[in-house]
Amino acid sequence: MLILFGKKLDETKKVEYALKLIFGVGISNAKKICHLLNIPKTVTISELTEQQKLNISTFIKQNFTVDLKLKQQISENIEQKISLNTVQGFRHRSNLPVRGQRTHSNAQTCKRVKMILTK
Repeated sequence: MLILFGKKLDETKKVEYALKLIFGVGISNAKKICHLLNIPKTVTISELTEQQKLNISTFIKQNFTVDLKLKQQISENIEQKISLNTVQGFRHRSNLPVRGQRTHSNAQTCKRVKMILTK
């Protein structure tokens, strides 16, 4: 198993789809990574050489904010909105939907359970 940024990547999956398991790397970014590092679409994680694995990890470190840093950045942004007393900050503090969704018939889970980003 290849472990990148705290995630175990399945050996049987193709590289593009295995990379999207890393928090902060979506499918479009995974495809860009494979294209820029000249990794074919049909290659699985088990078929990668050690040099390719090293290239992938260094490329992600240099060009993307991932995993713990990204989670910290998101929580800092939320705390900043709360401290500035913005509308979004008030809704975060009250555990309500932030982006204008209805609360009359939906968002019961959001009203009941406080969601925490850093699990």
